[in-house]
Amino acid sequence: MMRALFLSSLAVAGAAMAVPAAAAENRVVTCDTWKARAFGDSAGPALVANVASSMTPIDLNAVQFTDRKLGRRIIIEGVQAVRNPNQGLKVFVRLVNCKSQPITVQLRTNFLDANQMPTEQPSAWRTVFLSPRATAGYEENSIAGGKVGAFYVELRPNL
Repeated sequence: MMRALFLSSLAVAGAAMAVPAAAAENRVVTCDTWKARAFGDSAGPALVANVASSMTPIDLNAVQFTDRKLGRRIIIEGVQAVRNPNQGLKVFVRLVNCKSQPITVQLRTNFLDANQMPTEQPSAWRTVFLSPRATAGYEENSIAGGKVGAFYVELRPNL
């Protein structure tokens, strides 16, 4: 009796494991890029001009668009940074193409210390291809170890 109960519970468990879980399908990506543009500054640390209001602040630990048109085509889904084994910083940016045409862009990262001084040369520009209504990732690692206290990523059209 006990053996039959055990075997039947194994059969039920095996059947449950054999049935794949229903995967939810995502809808086609749509974006309200105006909401992202209207959000404004992060209110966090930023590079600012010596003359008040003479330039737009460049938010640190964020992506800086170098072309207004890109802001109507691309949304930054996320920016993450983690310490790597040598205590340098690894930065990852996920971009979303909001249009029905492919987009090619370039990104580079500037790493700064706690006083907003560069810890190394800006990284080389890297080309990222975004398929229509899809995502793509960009990542960069600092080489300055624990001196890195902040960063900003520049985003421009592919030249």
